[in-house]
Amino acid sequence: MFIVSIIFLVIAFVAFGAMFIFEPTNRQIPRIMSGVFTLLAFICFAFSMFVTVPPSHVAVVTTFGKVHPEMLTEGAHFIAPWSRTVDVYMGQQRIDAAKSEAGSKDLQSVHADLMVNFVVDPTKARELYVSNPTLSYAELLLQPATYETFKAVVAQYTAEELVTKRQEVSGAIAKNLQQRMVQYHLIVQNVNLVNFGFSKAFDAAIEEKVTANQKAATAENNLKRTKFEAEQRIAQAEGEAKAIAIQSAAVEKSGGQGYVQLQAIAKWDGKLPQTMAGGAVPFVNVK
Repeated sequence: MFIVSIIFLVIAFVAFGAMFIFEPTNRQIPRIMSGVFTLLAFICFAFSMFVTVPPSHVAVVTTFGKVHPEMLTEGAHFIAPWSRTVDVYMGQQRIDAAKSEAGSKDLQSVHADLMVNFVVDPTKARELYVSNPTLSYAELLLQPATYETFKAVVAQYTAEELVTKRQEVSGAIAKNLQQRMVQYHLIVQNVNLVNFGFSKAFDAAIEEKVTANQKAATAENNLKRTKFEAEQRIAQAEGEAKAIAIQSAAVEKSGGQGYVQLQAIAKWDGKLPQTMAGGAVPFVNVK
């Protein structure tokens, strides 16, 4: 905008000088043109001093390549028309480290997709711009560091621990990554592990182990059930034996064979059987 205002100002001076070239009767046109271009130059000059910083941003001000020590916050500001601003985003950002690979402590191949949430240190935006004017810090700095940190942390855990302590592993990656990013003025908020897994051979071995454990558990449950059923039958038989013994003792105490006959007579309906072995009549003992 500053350059545009200079162009309009030059045109205004040219139009003003043209008044002395044209005939006196035609000098009114250059004068009007000079006024119009001077007004446009003034408007452009005023706008070149006015900048707006978007929400969740700070602006770094530079003048002929020199970075100012002060930064501009959100909102409208006036600066020198020959200065320029660069906006630095302060909100949450994300970088993906897809298809990360590493080896566990027990030499198992591990793969995962990592999503890293981070923000720029709001007190170090100027230093970040000075060290990285292109502001491509996510791809140039954070992403490679994420791959390396993933490998370093995974190597400290066994495959089983990586499964049972997944949240701890994620926290360890975030902590180690933050330590590496301090020098680049970035703050790592958290790391999410997505599509976390092992090699196909290891997954097959895990599946076989789970299947074997399930079969062993089923066999153990069947054995326990069989043992329980056998114990029930033994208990039932012992109960029946005890009942018979009690009945036998009661019979002997009540008169033995005679008592048995009296019980049979009490239950007899008075009808004789059609056939009788040996021709004997029930309950009649003839001597």
